[in-house]
Amino acid sequence: MRLSAILALLFFVISPAGAQRAITASVVVDLPAAEAWRLWTTNEGVTSFFAPAAHIELRPQGPFEFYFAPDAEPGQRGSEGTIILGYQENRMLSASWALPPYMADVRPHHTHLLIRFEPLGEARTRVSLVHSGWGEGEAWDTAFTYFERVWPHVLSSMPSAVTDAAGD
Repeated sequence: MRLSAILALLFFVISPAGAQRAITASVVVDLPAAEAWRLWTTNEGVTSFFAPAAHIELRPQGPFEFYFAPDAEPGQRGSEGTIILGYQENRMLSASWALPPYMADVRPHHTHLLIRFEPLGEARTRVSLVHSGWGEGEAWDTAFTYFERVWPHVLSSMPSAVTDAAGD
């Protein structure tokens, strides 16, 4: 027991601060978990509340691209190059995430999204998002601050959103 406590302390001491930084946000929607899931895992779902265009293939390593400027040049449209890392249908989605094109210093470095769908009965679901994988320095801090503001707004834009519990 004592050894595990020492090892845990060492982990926290030697872990870089940027690796521990994460954005969390959640919302409750008046939708069954399967419908909330569909909003995040299909082109039609994403374009109903988040981005004007998308390219999603629900499979490990499949594209998870959201196009906020679909008519822009390739590389400038949105989250191009992001992929699904894994999923558990109607429960959990893990994906890489690209930073906005104007953040040139950090854009090549993808971060990580974890989205969970927690049924709260037959027709209500808590959707929780964790955005991690942040580096350190001014450019990373700017990106982090941007997404700290954006994710609660995105979640509250989901159809049938009833409460916004940002920062949970």
